[in-house]
Order: sequence, then C-alpha cells, then structure tokens
Amino acid sequence: MMQPTRSTTRRALVWVFGELDKRGSFEDYVLHLAERSHEADLALDVVAGPRSAPGLREDLEALGSTLSCVSIAERDGLPRFIREMRRVRPALVHCHFGSPSTVLAPVAWALGAKAFVVTDHGSRAAIEQQSGVKHQLRMLRRRAQAAFIDTWLPVSSFVGDQVVNEVAAPRGKVRTLFNGIDLARANAAAAEGRAAIRTRLGLPANARIALFIGNLTAEKGTEDLLAMQQEILGDDPDRMLLWVGDGPLRAKVEATADARIRVLGRRSDVPDLVQASNMLLAPSRWLEAFSLALAEAAAGGIPVVAARIGGIPEVVQDGETGLLVPVGDRAAFTAAARRLMEDADYAAHLGAAGRRRAETVFSLDRMITRTLEEYRTLLDGVAVPSSTLIARSA
Repeated sequence: MMQPTRSTTRRALVWVFGELDKRGSFEDYVLHLAERSHEADLALDVVAGPRSAPGLREDLEALGSTLSCVSIAERDGLPRFIREMRRVRPALVHCHFGSPSTVLAPVAWALGAKAFVVTDHGSRAAIEQQSGVKHQLRMLRRRAQAAFIDTWLPVSSFVGDQVVNEVAAPRGKVRTLFNGIDLARANAAAAEGRAAIRTRLGLPANARIALFIGNLTAEKGTEDLLAMQQEILGDDPDRMLLWVGDGPLRAKVEATADARIRVLGRRSDVPDLVQASNMLLAPSRWLEAFSLALAEAAAGGIPVVAARIGGIPEVVQDGETGLLVPVGDRAAFTAAARRLMEDADYAAHLGAAGRRRAETVFSLDRMITRTLEEYRTLLDGVAVPSSTLIARSA
C-alpha cells in the first residue's frame, strides 16, 4: 500500500522517555505503528534516548517517519521538546514512559498540538504514599499539568488505577491498552522448532529449561532466584536455568554459573530463547506495570511461574496460563517451578492456553489498531468502538 507523502500527511510527535536500542517488543511497536500510521493520515517523528537499534532509523525513514536520538538531558528537558514542537508542528503528541509527560502536555497545547496522549508503562517501586507540604505542592502541579492530557493508555488496569490516584485523571480518559507482541516473531521461532533452536544455541536436546528474562536487580527477584535455583534444578542433570539480562547483580549471578546454569546477558533473540525453553520464571518484588517477558512467554507457548504483584495477574491467569505465588515466598515459588519441571504435560497445557490468549489479547496488531483508533477519535472525532475500551469503572 502506498504511504502518504510527507507534504500531505499530518505529523505525530512520539516522545519516548527511554531508548530504542534493541529489536524488542517496544521497537516492534514503534516500527509497525509507523507502517500503519497512514490509516490515521499521520506519519511519525520519533524522539528517544541516545542509542538506537541498527537499521531502525533507516526503516522508519523508508515509511516516511523519522527518528532523532538525543542525549538523556535533552530527552528529559523542555528546550529540546520545544524545538521539536516548533520544527514538526505535530497535530498529536504521544509520550511513552515517564512522569515528565505531564510537564510536556501544557507546552504542547500552547504550541498548537491538537491532542496529547500518554502511554504509561511505568512500574513502581512502591505505591506513592508521601506526605508533607512539598509533596502536596508537587502533586497539585502534576495534576494541573495532567489536565492537558487528552487520553491515558496505561498498559494494565493496575497502572490505570495509579494514574487516577496520582494525577486525578478522569476515568473516562483512562483506557487500558495491554502491550502487544509481534506474533510473527514467535511464529517464526515456532516454525524453526525447539530442537533446531537448541542445536543452534548449543543447548541440550532433552533438557528441561527454565528461563529468566529481566534486569539483574533485587527488585526483579534476582536474589530470590539465586537462592532457589539449586533446589529448583535438584539433582537432575537434564534441568537447566538460563539467565537473560544485565544489571548490578550480574557478577553475583555469573559466580553461580556451571553446566546447568548459563548467564547469557542482554539478548535480542528473546522469541528464540522462549521457544528453546520449557517455562519462564519471574519472581519479581517490583510493582510490575505489565511485564513484556510474561507476554513473550505466552506468545511462545510456555507457562510461567510469577509473583502475584502489580499488573502481573492481568497477564498471567493463575492455574490457566501459569502459576502465581505470593511475593517473596521462596518456598511456594520453588514448589511451583518444580511442579512444572516434573509435569511436562501440565506445563504444556498451561503454555498452550497462554498462546491462545496471546493471540487474542497481546497481539501487536491489536495494540496498534487500538492506538490508531484513539488517534482518529482525538483528531477527527471518529469514536472508538465501545467493544475495544477496557477502562475500569470507578
């Protein structure tokens, strides 16, 4: 399909309080949103942190969009945002990640943007319960700024509730939009097959493999899993644990590595690693907004054992697509992981249910369709079909 030319297409400024530095789920979202943005008579101008994945800028430019990688100070400050607003003159601004979005909203309005959208991906260390005059003044300022935001698209109802509590956003402006997974990548991995991927990655053909994906931090449950891993693996030489990620506890994790415990660092081949594995372990102590790793596991057809915290129960259906345990309960987590290790049929049953749910709830196409519907509603007054709205009632 022909894409609208730059001269005849409205622009959307997509401001990312993060980096597009790997070919992962969020990068897939940005690229495919650019590919389909003509459906809302838009092209994208994306601004993100200083690093980008190889070829991403060229791919966006081929679709009539742009990518500007700026320093963290520029990304998080007003001067660069003002310059981009004056350069692009966007009809719509869409911010991803970060509470600074509320600061940008009144500026965007003053500089002529017709609509301002925020996708809140934000995990929280704790539910904010501060007090004092300075805190109250800060919250009043944020709430005044947030009044200029037209639509919030939190990635879970858990996050949506926090948005309402933190900035007093009207419930009618808050619509849950789950993160989307590029099922084509999961399908490609499935087509190659577990055996072939394991051979390519140098993994044993008959192993029962557990996978961890995330930052190697205490908040992500790294220390918990370190304490549990030997008991999860037991004495069975065919059980393995793959650690995927990086962070301050990496050296501590690497110190435990052996033939059954492998530390792989940051990876861009997550669908392949999921397909090569039998389960995902997520012992988080963090108030997860959503957890893309859990959705990746569902798309790849493997079950998960996860802590019941934050938005995780919206991603994992306990006893249906995985097993949820109380936060920090190492005994319960170990027992659940061992159950999936020992009962391959039950694990496969949960994984298949997760895959079916991913196809209907966590697909990237669905996420982009919903995003574009919101754009058209704000810019053209085209109502979003009521069946697609997942906003919680008060």
